[in-house]
Amino acid sequence: MLKESTRWGCACDEHLMSRGATNKPIKPNYLKCIALGLVLLGTMLVTPSYAVNWSDVTMNGYFSFEYEKNVAGKPEGDTNGSFDLDLFDLVINFNASDKLRIATDLTWEHGTATEEGFGNVAIEYAFAEYSFSPLFKLRAGKMFTNFGIYNEIHTAKPATLSVKEPLSTNKNNKMGSEFRFYPRWNVGVAAVGDFVWFDKDFDYVVQLSNGDDGETNPFEEDSNTSKALGGRVRVEFLDNLQLGASFYRDHINAEYDDGDVVARARIASYGVQANWSMFESIHAEFEYVAGTVKRDDTEKISRNAFTVMLSVEVTDTITPYLRVEVLEPDTDTSDDEGVLSIIGVNWQIASNAYLKFELDDMNTEDANAKFEGEDFQEIKASLSVGF
Repeated sequence: MLKESTRWGCACDEHLMSRGATNKPIKPNYLKCIALGLVLLGTMLVTPSYAVNWSDVTMNGYFSFEYEKNVAGKPEGDTNGSFDLDLFDLVINFNASDKLRIATDLTWEHGTATEEGFGNVAIEYAFAEYSFSPLFKLRAGKMFTNFGIYNEIHTAKPATLSVKEPLSTNKNNKMGSEFRFYPRWNVGVAAVGDFVWFDKDFDYVVQLSNGDDGETNPFEEDSNTSKALGGRVRVEFLDNLQLGASFYRDHINAEYDDGDVVARARIASYGVQANWSMFESIHAEFEYVAGTVKRDDTEKISRNAFTVMLSVEVTDTITPYLRVEVLEPDTDTSDDEGVLSIIGVNWQIASNAYLKFELDDMNTEDANAKFEGEDFQEIKASLSVGF
């Protein structure tokens, strides 16, 4: 035992000597040497507590390539006509046990090249989900805000008929509103589940999160003590009809126009949705969102929006569609409305691969904060693939 201690002592001395302490003898620090030995021994003995079983891992993803060109009216958008590597997404699910799942969606947008500052790399969502039963599951992490038809599938381009999801109900700030009806993502906890009641299939989500005011990283910290509360419930009412309702409420920090004083803004949004099919080839969807924004420095603003889309499967692979979107940014302002009309066709060229072509016609009134009454038309096209 003495020889082992002396050997560790010599090793420690050599380490000190290598740092220049060579001009006089050094008394070994036996306690440090023993501790170092235990650490090294522990390192040799430790083995991974869990080895990945690849049968528990599933990987899927999406690819979207787009083209866009402004063809008439105000030069909004791309007047040159440009190709866009819109996104490449990897969706990974890891079943850590029969009850615990880790899920993530990783995205690379617009030809990401970080050394040039091009594009965007993001975790769309990353959460842990523990299943107590199909009726009740708990999630914790970054999630899509479950509101309406499109937000939780907005990266899944093969799952939608059109090139882009509706602006009026999903990105209303890009159509004339100051604040969105709800944020794209949130970090917090959620309860999800599905059940049968009176022979009807229901699913629900309730989310408690930091909210998002644009001033802090909402996926790391909250800028105030308020927490956002949101949720959605859907029901398969008939074999060909699905109905749903959503809500979102939060208090956020918002600066006055001069930027010197921080005000509080209260956001409340509510929505209903419907998906309907007839003869297995005619489809319609409808979504209506309404709500209020109240800042300390302004009167309460009431706003609403809706989208309606009709589509017909003329063959097994070709589906024309027509969508109309309407946004009323402030019901007390008479001439700020925006209307977007879209006519297009979705062509399935292979399993889970789709070509989309459409013409978008934007019309706004003079007081619209985004477009100020300047109308324009765009053509859009995309190739979207699921794998």
